[in-house]
Amino acid sequence: MNVVIVESSATIRSQLIQQLGPDKRVHVVGEAADEAAAIQVIAQTQPDAVLMDLALQPGSGLRVLRAIRQLGCGARVIVLSNSYYEEMRRACLEYRISGFFDKSTQVTEALALLRSGLPPIFADEPQRVAAVAQLEARSLAFPAFDELADLACDISGSGMAAISLINADTQRFIGTSGLALGTMPRSRGFCAQVLHQGPVVEVPDTWHDARFADHPLVQGAPYIRFYAAVPLALAGGELVGTLCVLDRLPRRLRERQREALVTLSRCAINELEASRRHSERLDQAVSAAMTL
Repeated sequence: MNVVIVESSATIRSQLIQQLGPDKRVHVVGEAADEAAAIQVIAQTQPDAVLMDLALQPGSGLRVLRAIRQLGCGARVIVLSNSYYEEMRRACLEYRISGFFDKSTQVTEALALLRSGLPPIFADEPQRVAAVAQLEARSLAFPAFDELADLACDISGSGMAAISLINADTQRFIGTSGLALGTMPRSRGFCAQVLHQGPVVEVPDTWHDARFADHPLVQGAPYIRFYAAVPLALAGGELVGTLCVLDRLPRRLRERQREALVTLSRCAINELEASRRHSERLDQAVSAAMTL
């Protein structure tokens, strides 16, 4: 998770960075002490989250909130301020902040909210990541996955679809339709949040789902309102990625559409297994050649 800290006090910025330091999945990618610098660094870094005070020169910090949304940045914004009164809180909520906390007494709660945006890590993570690494070990072409993504769009009536692999840090898109994406940080995607759920995870309206209402891909481009995913599990049970469909309008899948997406996911798994077998055969051939 990439974070920008906006705080006029260098001492407090340092303290916040220190408190975030132990979590290796959180990266502070920028700092700012005033409104102009804050807008500039947020525009440059496009962070996943902004932790900010309101006591900024030359105004109240509301200019920064306004600019974040005008820039199309969907970052989660957590306000941590001594200006803790109801009128200011309501003014901040108009810019779709994720939380408003008293800097004197609620720093722990604010940082806990920030970390809640990280995807969960389960006990099978080492085996799962090893399986993804094996799939990614060779630069194999994945032409069939774009075709499967096209079919997923047609079946679901959605405007976007993707098939992706999720490793320790990155979500890699191996097949897409309606999306121009190659990779994104694991912490920014929807799919890592629901990888261990299923068989079909459906979010009819992200605005009304607590997990995603303030998500950067909901608040900013591509402004996702509907999401459904089928986790991809290999024969050994390793969950390596998802097949998902997305749209900018809320909707619900019919039962036959859900069943068809599960069928498509099996096709994707078969392609992945075939790629893995191909990689294993190449490794065996290389090993045999080296012993001659």
